Amino acid sequence: MPFIDRFNFRQSDDVTLLKPGVIHMERVASGPIRLNVLLFDLTAPEFQLRVALQDDYLSGVSRTSTLAKDNNALAAVNGDLFSGTGLPQGMTMTDGKLVMAPKRRATFAWGKDGPFIGYFTQGFTWPSSIEAANGEYHSLEVLNTTCEDNWMCIYNDMTHQLPPTYNDTKVVVDATGTVTAISKQSSLKVADGTQILVGRGTAGEWLRENVNVGDKLNLNMVTDPDYHQFQQIVSGGPVFLRNGQFIQDCMCYLEDCGQSQQKNVLCEEFTTDWKETHYLTVRMPRNAIGYNDDKSVLMVAVVDGYQPGYSIGITQKELAGLFTEFGMTTAMELDGGGSATMWLDGKLASRPSDGNGYTSVERMVPDAVMFYWNDGDIPANDGSGEGGTGTGTGNGNLSGSGETTPYPYSTPTPKSGTRTPGTTQKITSPPGKTTGTSPKTTPTPTKTFGTR
Repeated sequence: MPFIDRFNFRQSDDVTLLKPGVIHMERVASGPIRLNVLLFDLTAPEFQLRVALQDDYLSGVSRTSTLAKDNNALAAVNGDLFSGTGLPQGMTMTDGKLVMAPKRRATFAWGKDGPFIGYFTQGFTWPSSIEAANGEYHSLEVLNTTCEDNWMCIYNDMTHQLPPTYNDTKVVVDATGTVTAISKQSSLKVADGTQILVGRGTAGEWLRENVNVGDKLNLNMVTDPDYHQFQQIVSGGPVFLRNGQFIQDCMCYLEDCGQSQQKNVLCEEFTTDWKETHYLTVRMPRNAIGYNDDKSVLMVAVVDGYQPGYSIGITQKELAGLFTEFGMTTAMELDGGGSATMWLDGKLASRPSDGNGYTSVERMVPDAVMFYWNDGDIPANDGSGEGGTGTGTGNGNLSGSGETTPYPYSTPTPKSGTRTPGTTQKITSPPGKTTGTSPKTTPTPTKTFGTR
């Protein structure tokens, strides 16, 4: 059956078959509500996707259209929410290289088994740790982002420069897991293939007491499912469709608030105030991604909003109805509001709400999801990247000695001059020893930009 015949469109829908397995639909519903939908055939080997950052590392924000042009994409939508630093707020991976650690927010991942939507951790951050050569352990809080007092944090070569305000102990580790330098220099460059541990306060004291130049360190980076199964990861939130049914995230920060105690459901990591202005009956521009039950179809939708007379936006429940209309059973939001943008075939398909009311202005964002149809015009690499084997919970090893398994879904080659993904970090389960581990504390939630 031709791909386009699998769907029942409305007579008023403007439908275009862009490629044998790529459909674009534009709809104007009463309200008015203007929306753009992309449907991709995941059974076709020509389909590819990629999470793109400006210059392929954490170098700042860029427009979705710029990222799409730089990466030769057929289509693109903006990705994660972001804070005042311009960093993606949730788990991020590009070409098998982990960019940001997970938190309890909806996450879309792409790997050898196709798409996944769900969660990689049950708390504010991952339950990870560092093991010194003497067998001592210390908890590891975050990756490539703000390091709070008494935290141990890690920075890899996806960020080129450490924040200059950190005058605490820094441990430089090479690709083999060997400590090459210990410094308190205020600013350090993160060279390709290296990682830097930053210990602030008591965590810095632990580094000075337990780590020496020449030591080999083990990094236990735990996620469930194991992030090594995937090549591309982008976060957002919340999940609004599960098993073909609309689900409403609970209105508390992480804790269940007693709404679903029998099911032991955790809330997504957004503040209650933020949820009250984005959930329930709130109409706004939204950007979402989802798939059907057998993962043979991927759907992306961007709904314009905040523009009375042109498009008033959509509620989460209405968005779920749109996805089920096309047979999707699982879906989550990406960053919406003024960030919600769809780029298609060389131009903007959506009309972002930022601007003066007469001119639409595309918002700068930290990352975007690129979509490709590789029919010979787009070069592709072998897709092996940095994806280790294994499922379930796992850990990393600073030595980078893990196996790699080629993915059947090849990754498009980005623009020239970008970095090559590093090697795989092998996973082994962490021992239960917690000597020297600082208590896990949940910091004040980061102010969320992007969706507003």
